[in-house]
Formats: sequence, structure tokens, C-alpha cells
Amino acid sequence: MEKENETELRLAALCRSLGHLWSEDDIVNVRCEMPVEKRRECTLTLYGKKFSKPNVNFQALQNTMKKAWKTDTVTYNQKAPGFYSFLFKTEAEKEKVLSQGPWLFANNLLVLKQCVADIPEHCYEFTKCAFWVQIVGIPPRWIIREVYSDLAAKIGKVLEIQLQSKGVTYKTG
Repeated sequence: MEKENETELRLAALCRSLGHLWSEDDIVNVRCEMPVEKRRECTLTLYGKKFSKPNVNFQALQNTMKKAWKTDTVTYNQKAPGFYSFLFKTEAEKEKVLSQGPWLFANNLLVLKQCVADIPEHCYEFTKCAFWVQIVGIPPRWIIREVYSDLAAKIGKVLEIQLQSKGVTYKTG
């Protein structure tokens, strides 16, 4: 808690030292609605950021992900080193890719985020990624949702629990 207050104070001091970088006159009110086709494009777009080694062969990334995702209909775009956009043809294809993640390329994590129409590309946060975790070795009488939920919470935020006959799987983020 003390460290958070110190960080907030430092941030406030930094903001004060920057002064006024913009004024009310710099604000532009956009008078038109987002076109329907642009809104649909955003709905079908995922942004991806690759960690560790951002400089990779973009063609190799495309070829590998086409095979891994089992689709030839994705449009790939490199926005910056290690930062990509993926435009899918259908919502079903996009959701399949999201649900089957996380994804790796060249042994580096590729974190995917859904495009949101009102958020600029450079404002997405790629600091968290959901993972499936399997917890084994629990005595049979303790294989209940509450026990596994408590155990999984020690790893991270529990997003989903799957109780299966062959074991229990959790998605944490």
C-alpha cells in the first residue's frame, strides 16, 4: 500500500512537471458515426503482441499461424516489430482462435486482444494472458468445485472451471 502511494505521488509530480501539453482548443469533436463496415472489421480483428523476441520473419509467422489456426482466410498485418493485427472472415473463426489459445510462435508467447472500436492501437495492454492449468493429485473426496477454485486462485484469477472425469482443468488469467 505504501509503495502504491509513493508511485502515485511520483506520477502526480511527473504530470505537474510536464505542464499543459494540450488545451481545450486541441480537442476535435467528430461529427459522424463509425461506418458499419469499419465497426464489423473491428469486431473481427484481434491484435497480437509477441514477447521476448519481437523481430521475427513476418512471412514465417503468417505461415505458422495459418497452419496452427487451420485457416487461410485471416488477413495479417505487422503494425510494429512484435505487434500485429489479424482480421478474420467470420466471428466463429476468431472465437475458435481465442478459445484455443494461448499461442506460441518461435517459442515466444503471442498474446491476443480483441479490437475495441474506440481504443487506439497503441493503448492496448498485453501484460496478462489466460492459461489452462491442470491440477492433479487431489484425493477423490476433495474433487469438488470449491476446492479446485481455491487452489486455482493461488495461481491467478479463475476465469473458468472444467470438471471432467479424467481430471479438472482451470483457465486462469
